[in-house]
Amino acid sequence: MNEHKCKALILDSDPDALLNLQRTLENSGVDTTITWDNAEARNLVRTTPFDLMLIGDHPPEISVENTLADLRVRGELSPCLVLRTTATGKMRAERLRQLGVAGVLPKRDPERVLEEVQKALA
Repeated sequence: MNEHKCKALILDSDPDALLNLQRTLENSGVDTTITWDNAEARNLVRTTPFDLMLIGDHPPEISVENTLADLRVRGELSPCLVLRTTATGKMRAERLRQLGVAGVLPKRDPERVLEEVQKALA
């Protein structure tokens, strides 16, 4: 049987969070690609089919809402989880859901992120 290995893109400006999430997801069998650059993330999404995207709430050059809207316009949006550093307000959470976000998670809790990744891919 040819088993498909899940491919996930992680975009965040925090290298510690990126590496912790990558390690946790890779150890559970998820093939990850990490980047801290929004432009690189857009190029990767255009050239690589990802099963899931995890986007940090503070990429340095653009907001997560703009990143998601940009990818949606291109028709390239895989299921997405937003990684947050602080609590997300109700209005912002609703806006993210409208953009297709499957969940908003604390980026400093890789085990919780892994649980939600597994749910999103089930």
